[in-house]
Amino acid sequence: MSPLFFPEVAVVSEIWYADRMPHISIVIPAYNEADRLPETLALVRDYLEQQSFEAEVLVVDDGSTDDTVKKVQEMQERFPQLKLIANEKNKGKGGVVRQGMLAAQGDYRLFMDADYATPITELDKFLPYLGQFDIIIGSRYLNGGSIRVKQPLQRRIVSRIGNLLIQQSLLRGIVDTQCGFKLFTAAAAERVFKKQSMDGWVFDVEVLSIARQLGLTIKEISVDWYDAKQSKLRAVHAAAKSYSDLKVVKKKIREGAYLD
Repeated sequence: MSPLFFPEVAVVSEIWYADRMPHISIVIPAYNEADRLPETLALVRDYLEQQSFEAEVLVVDDGSTDDTVKKVQEMQERFPQLKLIANEKNKGKGGVVRQGMLAAQGDYRLFMDADYATPITELDKFLPYLGQFDIIIGSRYLNGGSIRVKQPLQRRIVSRIGNLLIQQSLLRGIVDTQCGFKLFTAAAAERVFKKQSMDGWVFDVEVLSIARQLGLTIKEISVDWYDAKQSKLRAVHAAAKSYSDLKVVKKKIREGAYLD
């Protein structure tokens, strides 16, 4: 069954469970991921089959021009927990993560990357801390052995410089703000993502800055991470755009725009 497309409104293609709610929602933003996403979803499905908790998996397509939506629909036939939000227009990663985290129904809501840079099995490291923190984030830099496959040198340099600047200017004490593996309680997700506005690379920084402004507790945990060779992020371009976005976030913090 094909999803309906609207310029600004997405529809959810899913199988509903009327008598129960999922415990953990896994949100996966996707843009032109027809090649990589099926394997990622298969690995997530296999992992969930071994767990005792209930779950839903919500793919939010960011206006893909390839067969991403079709591939997800095909997976739904053998993956009953899988749901799809299909957007006609491209929102940017921050936009579709926000959309997915607010549409999710779980008591806890994790977002992870479609390229499987951090395996879903790393969620096991988060589970003992559920109920103790509002937000749990994966980190590539807490443990020297966490990065199993390194990025190209240029991206490593840009990433580390950017990370240092972020720590100094906005988020002291958080070693890795950009790892795409973050879990929120439902209450934290609702408070944070309703205020989040950045759609580009800085959205992670904004999300954590909002959480800090709201006094939410954050736990950083070392996770395994593998560079995706087909990554679509252009490091230098992203760094230039991010600098101006960071200035916007800092201005909003000064003005108290993120406070309840």
